[in-house]
Amino acid sequence: MTISWTIFRKELTDAVRDRRTWTIALVISLLSGPVVFLLLSNFVSGIEEKVAKREVVIDHPEYAPTLVNFLQRAGATIVPAPAGYREQLRSGSLGNAVLVPPADFERKLERGEQVEVQAVFDDSHEKAQAVVRSSIRLLAGFNREVGVQRLYARGVSPGVLAPLEVREVSLAPNQARGAQLLFVVPWAALMVAVFGALSVAIDVTAGERERGSLEPLLGNPLSTGALVLGKWGVVMTYSLAIVVLTMAGFMVSMRLITNETMAALMQLEWREVAIFVALLLPFAALMAAVNMLAATFGRTYKEAQTYVSYIAMGVQFSAIVPVFLTVRDAPWQWFVPAVSQLTVLMRALRGDPIGPMDLLIPGAVCVGAAAFCLALQARLLERETIVFARS
Repeated sequence: MTISWTIFRKELTDAVRDRRTWTIALVISLLSGPVVFLLLSNFVSGIEEKVAKREVVIDHPEYAPTLVNFLQRAGATIVPAPAGYREQLRSGSLGNAVLVPPADFERKLERGEQVEVQAVFDDSHEKAQAVVRSSIRLLAGFNREVGVQRLYARGVSPGVLAPLEVREVSLAPNQARGAQLLFVVPWAALMVAVFGALSVAIDVTAGERERGSLEPLLGNPLSTGALVLGKWGVVMTYSLAIVVLTMAGFMVSMRLITNETMAALMQLEWREVAIFVALLLPFAALMAAVNMLAATFGRTYKEAQTYVSYIAMGVQFSAIVPVFLTVRDAPWQWFVPAVSQLTVLMRALRGDPIGPMDLLIPGAVCVGAAAFCLALQARLLERETIVFARS
């Protein structure tokens, strides 16, 4: 253990000397949270502002004065459709649906006939979806009003067409709905645990071999296990520091949210932070060991970067695994690193109860996998083909 501590101090000193690298990493970690929430807040605020305006875009509103009257009574503002509105919808410059009534709208309405009104929109633009739904709901309201009037004119109760009164009851509290927006927090935490110390992991393995400094180091009377343990401690320290700073950035940025809707939905308390830390500590330890192991196979710094990039890609893809699952929180997820962390973190954000096993099982899997990777790397460093192959 004394030898590992000595190697840890030596590698940490060498890593700290590279001020530009660790300064950039720490600054990015602190700013990532505020930047993400600033962009998200502006996105939500922009949607709310457009929905609050209740603008309804109509092509040739003079064709349908009855419809225009209903929309105005509902508090909507009528906006004539611009020329070439279809191109504007495709490009996203027009973020609303365009209602297109036929020229004989009023005549068919008076005859009691069914009138086809087109609602033209492009739902590939996510920012426009809420505004489009608002316009279509207003159109549905007009449809119900005219339908009720026609039934009364024929002496028929409107209740005949509505045998059920549907009252929606959502079991999801505000915290659970906010978890959909806060998904970026656990995902970003997992990413920084992977990317946080990639440069250090590569430098203490493939970097030393490329510089030719690994052979003299192994020539000292020390075990490869102690060597690997000391280097792993430095990589893990860097990874944990960046994770903690990233979480601190998210906590600070949440206190600065000015949008009332987001402030009500996006609430990250110290309970969630404690769960985050308990889950990310063993995960960061595993990622440090896995990245070091992958970089050990790299004969050059550039080759090692290629190997570790595949690991980062795998963690990124793990974030979309729960999307394709029909059963939420399946038992097998607790035994898959990255997926288990993301699953429990999302449960914490939704306000679901978190038991001891939810923390112990993912943590034990990460610790066991990290120990295996460190032991395997120590065995690899005993091979001449690994130590002396630099080209």
